[in-house]
Amino acid sequence: MIADTVPADTVPADIPVDPDDEQARRWLEEELGRGDQPPAEPAEPPQWWIDFLNWLRDLFGGADVQGPTQVADTGGTVGIVIIVVLIVVALAVAFRIFGLPRLRKRSKVTGDLFGDDDDRSAEQLRTAAEKAADAGDYTTAVVESFRSLARDLAERGFVLTFPGTTARDFAHRAADLFDGTHDRLLEAADVFDGVRYLGAVGTLEQWTRMSALERELRTARRPKAPRAADAFEGVS
Repeated sequence: MIADTVPADTVPADIPVDPDDEQARRWLEEELGRGDQPPAEPAEPPQWWIDFLNWLRDLFGGADVQGPTQVADTGGTVGIVIIVVLIVVALAVAFRIFGLPRLRKRSKVTGDLFGDDDDRSAEQLRTAAEKAADAGDYTTAVVESFRSLARDLAERGFVLTFPGTTARDFAHRAADLFDGTHDRLLEAADVFDGVRYLGAVGTLEQWTRMSALERELRTARRPKAPRAADAFEGVS
């Protein structure tokens, strides 16, 4: 009988030891279904992975990961964190190397420039300043050089000028973007106002300092923060 093949120690004590064929068959199927192998334990992850997970959990809060079960439990969340961190790092590196794309584009800027309607580009204004300096007309040279400086920053989207924007207002906003330029920008603005509105005569020294500042800002890398929107502050 099939019952003879069922191990005695698998029969519960409160059930007769001489079951019928159907009961014996059911016991045999249950016994064979159990299998001889215990459930497989989760594979032990490498220590470097556990250390890395613990570092992330320390960074974002949470208990230490001790073994494979906790690794499996936290794997999904940690995986998302890793992806986010990698994306942020990649973007930071790209911005550091290439700068913000929109700030690298030079646009056409025309119109009012410190009280005058001027459609010349920064390059054209710079050329006019250099020609005036070569001719010994430093008054015109410093005026055109300051205008060139302002238009260059506007073309790059750093500092915009509008009707009513004064030289000192422009200098203050530009100094917010470029470290170490505050005093020189205010000095340049005062020189511009003096020769443009107060009848002062430009000098070779003023032209030399003005052109050096214009060249420094023109060749500088992107400023510490895009602040073109601040051009609207104080403008009615």
